[in-house]
Amino acid sequence: MKVLLRSDVDGLGRTGDIVDVARGYARNYLVPKGLAIEAVAGVTAQAESM
Repeated sequence: MKVLLRSDVDGLGRTGDIVDVARGYARNYLVPKGLAIEAVAGVTAQAESM
């Protein structure tokens, strides 16, 4: 699952990076803690324009 990082995550990436992670890791840890959001088409396009 691709996610856009909203903050730096040790061992994974920096703010604004789009990374591929396990679905469970994203849904159970990254997204609930506000560290990432799912990288859907609109989010990806917005991140690349920054």
